[in-house]
Amino acid sequence: MGRIILAIGTPGSGKSRAILNLDENTTLLVKPNRKELPFRGGAVKYSTEKGNVVNCATFPELKVILTKANEGTKFKTIVIEDFTHFLTNRVMADSKINGFQKWSDLAVDVFQGLIKMEEKLRDDLNVIVIGHTERSTNMNGDTEITLQTVGKLLDNQIKIPSYFTYVLHADVKEVNGKMEYSFLTNYDGLRLAKSPEGCLDKFEPNDYKLILDKIAKYQSGE
Repeated sequence: MGRIILAIGTPGSGKSRAILNLDENTTLLVKPNRKELPFRGGAVKYSTEKGNVVNCATFPELKVILTKANEGTKFKTIVIEDFTHFLTNRVMADSKINGFQKWSDLAVDVFQGLIKMEEKLRDDLNVIVIGHTERSTNMNGDTEITLQTVGKLLDNQIKIPSYFTYVLHADVKEVNGKMEYSFLTNYDGLRLAKSPEGCLDKFEPNDYKLILDKIAKYQSGE
């Protein structure tokens, strides 16, 4: 079974840059907007003309795209860039609808269109879901920085991050006058992050290829 990895962080923290070293011939970007990739040559490596970029704005469309890619053999990595904008698009589309039902419908679409897809992924397919973060208070009253969502149903009932074995939290710090970008891979008491014991270092470079290679070796017992 393939896996779905959640990568979260504030805008500009390196989440999209981490795409750089993935093989563009076997990577599919699913984008709800026309935002450019933040590295040199991004528009050449990834485009709708090359067939490795698909633009869609709804979770039902996303489910169709993931299903089709999973049934094929070309793509080994799918990057959803980004999850937060899918939620925003849905909220704006439903802005004139009142009542609890719209939140219930959204929760079902997220669950069926993304979370349940992990059970169906072929063994050699990985899905990376990029999302924004927000500061919130957990059930124990503690402050934490976690995935930004919309609606209490998603936060309190589904708890989206709980379905991910791997949650990468983008980290940026200045070292000797230079900005360094990485991913925190385990919870530090404030920022949500997790990975199996011994799989990843506490901080990994913002490089999805490197991280996926480490996960593959870990899962094979190396």
